[in-house]
Amino acid sequence: MHLTKSTEQAICIMVMLYFQDRRIYLNSKEISDRLDISPTYLKKIMRKLVVNNLVKASTGVGGGYRYRENKKVSLYDIYEAINGPIDLFVLKTDYIARIFKGAKEISRRYEEYLSTISEFNKILKQSLLSVTIEDIARNILQENSTIRLDWNNWQEEFERIYSKLEKK
Repeated sequence: MHLTKSTEQAICIMVMLYFQDRRIYLNSKEISDRLDISPTYLKKIMRKLVVNNLVKASTGVGGGYRYRENKKVSLYDIYEAINGPIDLFVLKTDYIARIFKGAKEISRRYEEYLSTISEFNKILKQSLLSVTIEDIARNILQENSTIRLDWNNWQEEFERIYSKLEKK
């Protein structure tokens, strides 16, 4: 399975928002600059995340985006928001049935084949549902995964956080 660029960017955005101080909205310019995504393209991604209730948006001065409070966001939630439901193996034609045309009990065997493909999609979905943004945060920062910062002022925030970590 290959993640689309949009999906990978959306995952990174969600990680940024996860670490963002929940009282402060992260402005789109900072996300765009940090991930080197055009503002227009970023708006398309953000709209999908907002519509799918993964991100909260606010307009005006001090506006931007925030991670949804008390929400566990899985990789599947993000994938589905950007791409729609997972159907990695979707047969668009009946070519398999055509090559065995005339064989005995082909329709039953073909249905079994389709059932196998369907099961594969379910397993993939369950795998993506099992990994959350919180899991990714814990893997990246381990015991420091509860740190919250303001990406809008990331230079000052990194200095503040580094000084706290050095004191430990």
